[in-house]
Amino acid sequence: MDKHLIMGTAGHVDHGKTALIAALTGIDCDTHKEEKTRGITINLGFAHLELNNDISIGIIDVPGHKDFIRTMVAGAYGIDFVLLVVAADSGIMPQTKEHLNILQMLGVKQGLVALTKIDIVDEEMQELAEMEIIDYLEKTSLNDAPIVPVSSKTGEGIEKLKHEIGVIASQVSVKKTGNLFRMYTDRVFNVKGHGLVVTGSVLNGKITVGSTLYTYPGRGEKLKVRGIERHGNPVEHAVAGDRAAFNLSGMKQADFERGMLLLGQEMEPSEMIDAYLELFEGKVNLEVWSHVIFHTGTFYCNARMHLLNKDLLKGGENAIVQVHLEKPSILLKKDKFIIRNTSDDITLGGGTIIDEKPLHHKRRTNKLEKNLGQVVEAMLDEENLRGLIMIEAAKFEKLIPLKTLSEKIDVDAEEIKSMIEDKQLSGLDIINLNGNDYLISDSYRQQLTENILTILSAWHKGNPLFAEGLEIKELSGKTGLVSAPELQFLQTHLTQMSTEDKLKKVGTTWAISGHKVKIDPRTKGQLEWLEHKIKGFGMQKPTLKELEPMANREKINKGKLIMLLNFLSNEGKIYFNGGEFMHTSFLDLMRNKLLKALSTRPRGMNEKEFRLLIDGTKKMVQVLINIFVQEGVIEKQTYYLMITKKGMESV
Repeated sequence: MDKHLIMGTAGHVDHGKTALIAALTGIDCDTHKEEKTRGITINLGFAHLELNNDISIGIIDVPGHKDFIRTMVAGAYGIDFVLLVVAADSGIMPQTKEHLNILQMLGVKQGLVALTKIDIVDEEMQELAEMEIIDYLEKTSLNDAPIVPVSSKTGEGIEKLKHEIGVIASQVSVKKTGNLFRMYTDRVFNVKGHGLVVTGSVLNGKITVGSTLYTYPGRGEKLKVRGIERHGNPVEHAVAGDRAAFNLSGMKQADFERGMLLLGQEMEPSEMIDAYLELFEGKVNLEVWSHVIFHTGTFYCNARMHLLNKDLLKGGENAIVQVHLEKPSILLKKDKFIIRNTSDDITLGGGTIIDEKPLHHKRRTNKLEKNLGQVVEAMLDEENLRGLIMIEAAKFEKLIPLKTLSEKIDVDAEEIKSMIEDKQLSGLDIINLNGNDYLISDSYRQQLTENILTILSAWHKGNPLFAEGLEIKELSGKTGLVSAPELQFLQTHLTQMSTEDKLKKVGTTWAISGHKVKIDPRTKGQLEWLEHKIKGFGMQKPTLKELEPMANREKINKGKLIMLLNFLSNEGKIYFNGGEFMHTSFLDLMRNKLLKALSTRPRGMNEKEFRLLIDGTKKMVQVLINIFVQEGVIEKQTYYLMITKKGMESV
């Protein structure tokens, strides 16, 4: 089968939906004992119809009784087209209207009408019923739907109905598979010799035998797909649009609840959503804050709803809302939902999720209303894919992982990539970092450039004596680009800024291109004083802490003192490292003395002998030894200092 679709029934209680499905398929959907006793459908029923080698239709028979609207919503979620069932002896009834309203809110736009029980009415009554249906459907998405008179009892019209179902099925577009596998479960049971089996309608994605699935809600269990059946036949995979049964291992039936969501990967649930809401025609009005029951798929919970662009929402009107869910759930952008009153006896309306992870909109502002309005426009216009991508991309502060964006808006990654490469998405570029594709906006590149220049400008201002700027690791921390791909991008961006003559490389650091070391007369005098002071210390070197009061008397604070010491060190005038400092002329004198002595002593010299040689303190000797070892002119062997080849070349 190349095309897999789901058809759902809809209609008032006792209008013959289940009998009609049995006449079409030979499958009785009323399998529950109470259903047989009461003669009405209580649970969802399932059947299938194989029209030809190209189209396979899964059928969901939903209950028509007003007490089971919740079950109807669960069954209607994810169907591709509807078979609206109206009895010729009753015509349009309350649940007919409610079912049709719900289906339209859930995005079901195609279908056909079966006018049932024609065997118990005369031609005139049948004609009146048809006229009533045509009149009622005129303002709905089913205004051109074919009406097929049938009798499940005599079989009249059944073949014609099958033909019309085939025509509609050929016109219905197949669901986009999408990246993320999701399926609400509607039945859970054990099969002897096989174990746990769950069934449902696949909403998104594709799953194969041997894959791993996750449940929500759950405790992180990993379930293994041992087998898949579609319409009673074993298959290797199931895709969006399939009615499927999964044989799973990794969980007991007692821990599995009807309505659980099966997922292809672990996801963070939503507790709050932004949505576009439409109210059905009626007398119910919603104020700025209201309490409702939120339904999507088999999930439902109490919720508080906040109007974001209106103070009062009347029947037949629409609004942008923020919904605060009492229970978290796995929801995605573009998911459809229904809301009912808190008594769960009136369906108020429904809509589309426009953001499954929004900020909490505590204040309603004109800017917020405008931004959300643009999101709604992009979301509801199926042709406006570019607008949707641009709006979602704008929510990312830095790099945008293509895979993440693809999953978030349920658009194939290659399609987004192709649009960027074809210049359909102005202001967006695609780059490969560490083997993965990322989107980057022109505005972020500009923002990052300005940020780097601001950071380096502040550094140069605070350190005017340094030609050097900042290392890439320092810039990484200050720009927040710390992950491996972000660091790779930062390096590329710095190189690009260098090409544009905005930055220059100084040693291992990055500095602003026009930066030059500036020494004013006052600083020049301070440098001369400090160098002279250090040169005069000789063997009696004070600590940095002892040097600070001397500098303070010259009106040099600690920060300035450190900067002056670093400058003198960079200029080769002094040695300064980790609080240790001495003049290079003194250091040269000590090095020459030590190396000259060691060059004539094959066995080396211990620390005491070195101390006597220079008449220095124990602390000074240890500092000098560490410096000379770092320089590579001597090495320590147990208790002895030995001259190296490099040291011999210096004698």
